[in-house]
Amino acid sequence: MTRKCILRHRLAFYLLPVLLLLGMISCTKPSINFGTDIGSDNSTDVKALDIFDVKVSTVFLDSFPTSGSGTMLLGQYKDPYFGNIGARSFSEITYPGTLPTLTNLSVYDSIELIMEINKTFYGDTSRVQRYLVSQLTSVLNYPGTQTAFYNINSIPFDPAVLGSVDVRINPTAGFTSQKTGDSVKVRLPDTMGERFFNLLYNQSDTVKNAATFRGFFKGLAIYPDTTMPGAIFGFKDSVFVRLYYHDPGIVTQPKFVDFPFTNRANQFNNIYADRTGTPVQGIGRQHPEILSTASGNASYLQPSTGIYVKLLFPNINSLLQYPDYLSVMRAELKIRPVEGTFSPVFDLPPQINLTTTTEANTLGPALNAGTGNLTIDYGFGANTAYTYDVTGYIQQQILQGPENLAKNGLLLTIPANVYNTSFNRVVVGDQQNALKINQISLTIYYASYF
Repeated sequence: MTRKCILRHRLAFYLLPVLLLLGMISCTKPSINFGTDIGSDNSTDVKALDIFDVKVSTVFLDSFPTSGSGTMLLGQYKDPYFGNIGARSFSEITYPGTLPTLTNLSVYDSIELIMEINKTFYGDTSRVQRYLVSQLTSVLNYPGTQTAFYNINSIPFDPAVLGSVDVRINPTAGFTSQKTGDSVKVRLPDTMGERFFNLLYNQSDTVKNAATFRGFFKGLAIYPDTTMPGAIFGFKDSVFVRLYYHDPGIVTQPKFVDFPFTNRANQFNNIYADRTGTPVQGIGRQHPEILSTASGNASYLQPSTGIYVKLLFPNINSLLQYPDYLSVMRAELKIRPVEGTFSPVFDLPPQINLTTTTEANTLGPALNAGTGNLTIDYGFGANTAYTYDVTGYIQQQILQGPENLAKNGLLLTIPANVYNTSFNRVVVGDQQNALKINQISLTIYYASYF
């Protein structure tokens, strides 16, 4: 045998395994790392569909508790999409813990209400705020069978204004234009101060017994001047009234005594909204739901004023009719705020939860889908979105019939620990929204047999 023949035989011997290996590789489907539920069967694949309808609406939920939140909300602002939003606070004070010893030489000086900001806010903080203070004409007792005060509650108060203040607040820096640190001070009338001073001087039972003092001075309503909208600010609920006096002598000795905040569980915020001229101006008790098609192809979320976004997925079970369908491997819900509806002044909620709901629009259990992983694009808006893994929910709901899918869905909510003191809001575009990049979408990845 010639040398060339020997080389050809040896070359064929060594190349044969390589060719066989290449053939096997060419016949093997590329690996898809998509969880652990997809087998290695060469006849399966994963496909993605984003053609499913998402029916969107705005729903109104009547009330929620605001008492005992630890935060006083004060102010009003105008929102082009949500209307005129405002908040006022109701609180109680009580007699001093330790009564001062006043003599016939002690002299009353002044009296004021002191509130400490907590650095939370919503709206335009560059504007001057005007706060008004009035005396309650009824004690802070829960109405009827209620065990808390709600955002819709209010306590009657004397329309006569005890005091007012114009102030500009820089909440992030923690100071005010009064140059009193992080506090806002409202001068109260001397007639009130002298009355309190005389009670202290006489060691009256009124300033020795909580129930007696509560009957004498029922509490305070603190509220904004509605002609001067700007922002809603948060204050610590430890508001108090300070009475200043002095004892004369060679050196004047200025002194003060505090009438402290009391009954923390009773302090509450009344939150109101005038939606006239907005896309959801008709929503309320009589009309608790508005479809997105009737509100500018968008829906509106602001739990602090009682409105939520509802989502229905009426045709996801059509996937069961696909001849290649095996199972849902992953489902991703993307909620995109409409471009131009948010800004650093009208900020988005940093977190949004998904909760189940029914035809009655009640809040059900929260999904284990996270809080949205919000990304914000203030420059162009196109990349702003909340993204959720709703795989488990879709796997369950896809087995429901059309009747249930048309009634049961999801509500967008804000975490419970902040929804009653936060005014962050979002406008969600539906699938017919004119801004194509700002539409809600549901993408389902399913295992396919072919």
